Amino acid sequence: MNDKGKVMDVQGSIDVENRNIQMNKKTGKLSQQWDLIYADQYPEEPKKGELNKDFGLYVDRDFHVVSAMGSHRYLEVIQNRWMVIKTPNGNPLQKFYFDQNTKTIRSRGQNKSWDIVSSGKSNQLQFWSTNSGWWQLFSYEGGFFSNMWDNRVLDVYQGKDVEAQKVGLYKRHGKVNQKWQVKYVDTIKGTQTKGLVGDFGFYANRPFYLRSRLPMQRVIECIGANNLVLKRWRKNVKAQQFVFDPVSKTIRSKQWSNYAMEIQSNGGSANLRMYSRITSRWW
Repeated sequence: MNDKGKVMDVQGSIDVENRNIQMNKKTGKLSQQWDLIYADQYPEEPKKGELNKDFGLYVDRDFHVVSAMGSHRYLEVIQNRWMVIKTPNGNPLQKFYFDQNTKTIRSRGQNKSWDIVSSGKSNQLQFWSTNSGWWQLFSYEGGFFSNMWDNRVLDVYQGKDVEAQKVGLYKRHGKVNQKWQVKYVDTIKGTQTKGLVGDFGFYANRPFYLRSRLPMQRVIECIGANNLVLKRWRKNVKAQQFVFDPVSKTIRSKQWSNYAMEIQSNGGSANLRMYSRITSRWW
């Protein structure tokens, strides 16, 4: 404080790189509060694998964000931007890490950060270019992900535990749709590779036919790695065989293993086909 009663203040209370420092009347706001640390006592930042106690996350250690609601769906980035809850499916956009340099939560699948839309003026959560503004800073404590500035928390919209339900920000009320578990990837046991996958009713990685109950009992065959049609059963024809992939939770072709069954036009069509861009969405 100077002899005029003014104190150092971060311009506009906006915590971003290269923000100007001003002298203003003392208000006691956080933007006017400072710690004096001598150079020989400045603490080292946590390194890879170490806990950042201020943010509650381990540095550069991959994790999933798991909803505490009954289905325990994972947080996922869809359409290269929006945040939703989805069934675990092996998608890299369900994997995050805490970046010590920017103090933001980022994704290995997309080099951006958690971000509150409109520089914090919205309740929508998105993945956006990293700038380390307050609207991109989140801490994890007691099962809640809270914004470091205004304390709003991650919230599953309307508390609906359904596939691809959007996730945003809301004032903390403590209900289950605001609670999350951080599941570090290096602590997870291997994915189920055989046996019945109870939630889906298929045996994992076990080839099967889909046979019609019409009189001729024809089976579905994949034509040209795309179209699905009825054909007479022929022994050991792989284009007529399918498997359930327990990682992506999709039905794949035995003949073309990188293709999964989907409803065309993102579920907006009546046409069923095999498609190479596996997104594990509801369609």
